[in-house]
Amino acid sequence: MKNLLKKRQLILVTLVLALGAAVFVNWYYSKPGLAVDGQTMAPVQATISQGEEHLGDSLYVHNPYSSSAGEYFAGAKLRRAAAHDEAKDVLNGVITDSRADAKAVADASKALQALANAIKLEADCESLITAKTGSECLVTIGESSVEAVLGGPPIDGAMALQVKEILLQKTGFSAEQVSIVELKG
Repeated sequence: MKNLLKKRQLILVTLVLALGAAVFVNWYYSKPGLAVDGQTMAPVQATISQGEEHLGDSLYVHNPYSSSAGEYFAGAKLRRAAAHDEAKDVLNGVITDSRADAKAVADASKALQALANAIKLEADCESLITAKTGSECLVTIGESSVEAVLGGPPIDGAMALQVKEILLQKTGFSAEQVSIVELKG
């Protein structure tokens, strides 16, 4: 009986470590200051520009950010999807394992539901931010924070305020837990 209990505990510890590794990989590839193909992301200072209007600038006619930013966002979303898929596979493995005890299955079910909610919330926030700002974006929701990476025209105070408002309303995090990052390129 003790050997069976030790095996179950060993399996549970292994699965928790695998889930932790998946969360770390997701965090690592979505943290600010990450350099990808020579581009670095820097935190945005939310300041209101003093009388700077960009009406008619070629920035809005021909967007020089689109090709390199598009490549970054495609790669980042692919890495995020891979991390989510890995975490789902680990949790589904615990749920479908016939040797797993009821508590491990219940914990894995809760974690899988939380992951599904986070994935949906990330997609909802991304679509709202894109609709409001016109900028391509990537939203990453962690356990205690949310980050939005925006590409396209430079972020001004009004845009930063709109993005922060969306993230605060949708996620329920406090203002200190929300960060907005501008993709430099």
